Amino acid sequence: MKTIYQLFYALLIAVVASFSVSAQCSLTEPAVELNYVSPIGGNCTVNLNLSFTIDRNNGNKYTYVHLWTPGSYPDIDYKKAPSATDLGAVLATIAISTDGVVSLLSTYSADPSNVIPLSTGLTITEEDLGSDISRITIDNIQFEVPGACETLPILKGDVWSTQAQSKNPPVHCFAEGFNLSINDPLASGVINCNDPDGPRTYDLDITTTNPIAFQIEYKLYLDDGVLTGGNAAFTSNDQLIYTSPPTNLSSSLPVNSKGEPYTYGLLEDKRSIWVVVTGISLPNAIVAELKNNCITTLPVKLAKFSGDLLEDAVTLSWITTEEEGSSYFDVERSADLSEFIALGRIQSQGTTNVTQRYNFLDKSPLKGNNYYRLKMVDLNGSSEHSRIISVANNSNSVAFELLGNPVVNREIKFVLKNERIETARLYDLSGKQIHFKLNQSGNTYTLKPNSTIPTGLYILSLGSDQGVQTKKILVP
Repeated sequence: MKTIYQLFYALLIAVVASFSVSAQCSLTEPAVELNYVSPIGGNCTVNLNLSFTIDRNNGNKYTYVHLWTPGSYPDIDYKKAPSATDLGAVLATIAISTDGVVSLLSTYSADPSNVIPLSTGLTITEEDLGSDISRITIDNIQFEVPGACETLPILKGDVWSTQAQSKNPPVHCFAEGFNLSINDPLASGVINCNDPDGPRTYDLDITTTNPIAFQIEYKLYLDDGVLTGGNAAFTSNDQLIYTSPPTNLSSSLPVNSKGEPYTYGLLEDKRSIWVVVTGISLPNAIVAELKNNCITTLPVKLAKFSGDLLEDAVTLSWITTEEEGSSYFDVERSADLSEFIALGRIQSQGTTNVTQRYNFLDKSPLKGNNYYRLKMVDLNGSSEHSRIISVANNSNSVAFELLGNPVVNREIKFVLKNERIETARLYDLSGKQIHFKLNQSGNTYTLKPNSTIPTGLYILSLGSDQGVQTKKILVP
């Protein structure tokens, strides 16, 4: 039985319609990346990212996206801008301005009293492709779909554009009836344990029902070992370990790789592999997991080891999911990867199958790159080293780190260095923005919500020229 995440990583957009109006404008290649689905009551919350290519110069100053379930998809006459009555049981509406700097609109000019676009918690970026062509990406689009996540239907969408922001703007172009589902090509495979000595290898199959050959590329990522809801999740922290050359794929020309070795470090041999298939003819990436069910015999099962720069220090944290006869951890540091010195010792729990969390503070990190590893020593004196992590400590290094999570007294404390605090935002999981006050002491900030907030998870986000960073916060 596939998990919800396996089922819905494939929930992506496939365009099945072309423009039906004047060729004076162009809006093409819509694509969707699913972030997650989450049950809420008897319904399903969907969170996704949407992108498309647009000709900014020709009839696209204001663009609107609408999404429905197939059963509620309306027959809209785009001779005029659709009103709330025309849209019917629309699940989500997104309004975008490309008149100048691309931005999200909080009002739907065609029917401002009855249709409210999604905008809270969303971020929008633009990639200039030249000749007034831009690739627009909108992240963190969240809405509720009737019915359970396990039976989430294929969704349908329309996109239309206009030059005017008025109550009844003329429609310059539109695309109707694109579907939000794709499961071809199909990527699958297994990880071969080759116990007792390894090395681990993988088998990979990529198949399609298309008899006409088309070109794909696939990449393999080693999972970072951090579980989400008890399952591995494909994230930006996963490590790229292989990129294929351009490969032809058809129903008679599948990809079949057997017994392929792959690169992994110490304690990484039990992690899953993510397969990401892309191609010019594919409207989106296909993501699949090669599960790792191999057994390791180390006294400590290390699920995560990471480091973050604080104001004048580096904080290290690691998580174990199981310990058997473990004695202690030595934290070691190097400036050049050739020689490591011991910074301190943390006693372990000995024997436990309960998740344990450990922390260590390097109060005097080196200037430049700091390389850290853990020496894990068991009760009989045998030891193993963890993988090596790197933390940069430069004058312009960005620091953004929580000081305590869960938070205390509903006050969120964090360190911020070399970034603008004005971009900080706090949201609940529904995307509602929480207003707050900030107190500053050097590079340390204390965020206090203006009103009482209920117990639960919240998202602290920080925008910068390099993108948006987020932290999940638990308020007990």
